[in-house]
Amino acid sequence: MKKLLLVFFILAAFCAGWYGALTYTKRFLTGENTEILQDPATLRETYAQQAAAGDAAAAYKLGEMYLSTQGGEADAQSAVSYFRLAAGKGYLPAQKELARFYQEGLAGLRPSQESSLFWCMHAALQGDADCQNQIKEAFAKNTQLYDAVLAAFTASLQARIGNGAAALELGRLYEEGFLSPDLEEASHWYSVAAEQKIPQGQARLGLLYAEGKGVAKDEEKARALLAPAAEAGDPQAQLYWGKQAYTQSEQDGGPDYTEAFKWFANAAAQGNVEAQYLTGVMYIQGQGTDKSVKKALQFFSRAAEAGYADAQYVVGQSYYKGLGIRQNMSEARKWLGKAAQNGNQAAQERLQQLPQP
Repeated sequence: MKKLLLVFFILAAFCAGWYGALTYTKRFLTGENTEILQDPATLRETYAQQAAAGDAAAAYKLGEMYLSTQGGEADAQSAVSYFRLAAGKGYLPAQKELARFYQEGLAGLRPSQESSLFWCMHAALQGDADCQNQIKEAFAKNTQLYDAVLAAFTASLQARIGNGAAALELGRLYEEGFLSPDLEEASHWYSVAAEQKIPQGQARLGLLYAEGKGVAKDEEKARALLAPAAEAGDPQAQLYWGKQAYTQSEQDGGPDYTEAFKWFANAAAQGNVEAQYLTGVMYIQGQGTDKSVKKALQFFSRAAEAGYADAQYVVGQSYYKGLGIRQNMSEARKWLGKAAQNGNQAAQERLQQLPQP
């Protein structure tokens, strides 16, 4: 009997040691108790739920899974999205990975020194020595690039603690492509600014909703954002409402030229070149205002000077035909040439018809 008990205790001790070793191994390899035994597809779902709840480490691990076929199809775009989610929450490995991806053009990303340095700055702030050295090298090689990225990095830090103006700037940097074009990220930061009733944030987010860029297209949300922005004086929002009034369908009562002219003129007064051109169009046709070729040419000229191709073509045509202005072939050639260089096909054709100087 004593021998049987001894054997039992030996087996129990062996089993306990084996189980403990297995548990330790699982924790060592994964940092979790059971992940190594989970089905990869189930693990993806688990990580997705945890990431949605704000777990940065889970978002990073999910991004890694999307880089491979572990648990499902590989999807580089989703991988990058989850790395960004984790990096934005301050997860150092994700920040370093994004810096490397942008540096080398991995996971379908366009190589971008700006974006690579941007994420390296985030990692360096947490004490990463490699990124700290890279920042020193970047400063030594190109101070102009360094300063621009530093400004973006500063806006990022401020935006993440709720600064609406910084969020607006960060959204612009993403929309215009300084930090690699990313309309989804731009829409996120514009929403932060819009929630604080910043007109430019409302306008930019509203336009993204109107066009379905970075967000699902939603005209109702677009209008709800663009209406207060226009009333607050944002020229892009005013241009939007001017176009809505100008192109209003017959079912909705037809074009409202008075309303369109009001919004175009307001936006034009603030320097919006497209609005300046459209105000000129309405003056020359007498839509929503008294017809005036003189005033029309004033607005066309402003837009042309600012580089708006259609306005440059109209100014060139006016000089060519002597419409509202003294005929001048030299000026006609100058403005039609500018319009042609900016892609205006009609200007390219008209240039061929001009007499040689």
